[in-house]
Amino acid sequence: MTEEDRKTVLIVDDEEMVAESYELYLQDDYETIVELSGGAALMELDQREVDLVLIDRRMPGMSGDVVVDHIDKWDMDFQVVMVTAVDPDIDIIDMPCDGYLTKPVSEDELVDAVERAFLIDHYEDLIAEYNQLSEKYEVLTSQFSSRELSNKKRFTELEAQMEEMEAEIADTAAQFSDSKLSDAFSRLH
Repeated sequence: MTEEDRKTVLIVDDEEMVAESYELYLQDDYETIVELSGGAALMELDQREVDLVLIDRRMPGMSGDVVVDHIDKWDMDFQVVMVTAVDPDIDIIDMPCDGYLTKPVSEDELVDAVERAFLIDHYEDLIAEYNQLSEKYEVLTSQFSSRELSNKKRFTELEAQMEEMEAEIADTAAQFSDSKLSDAFSRLH
């Protein structure tokens, strides 16, 4: 994997040693950026693209909750995982985050959460692409007879592409270690 292919993880935590330990856990597989405040994180997000944000909820100044609200309002397209000492409560239902870890977090827990977030992101991309193909398929099958379509090379290619995507979606769903999540994804497609 080239340097350009590596996914970028922004780590936001006011505890420098904690942030640096997360960076050590991830730096072999991902490009990592560490910011020690919510404001610095927002400036970083304004200047560069990232693929995932790991963020503490409780920080002096701008809290992680506020940063995540800004990310949501800016409609940025990446996964956000809260990594915090704040025990989860019912308020996380409305929180625009994709994962929640309670400190202390082991290396395995953090790496698993990052891998899971990227797998979910990949799954979402596959579903979006499949839905585009499916819409085209539905339009064509409503406009033409199956006999007419069977003679169209591009349509048969579309059908083959959809079958390949269905298999890739199923394979991706099967990669989730959480069997409930894997089963739910399998039922969706």
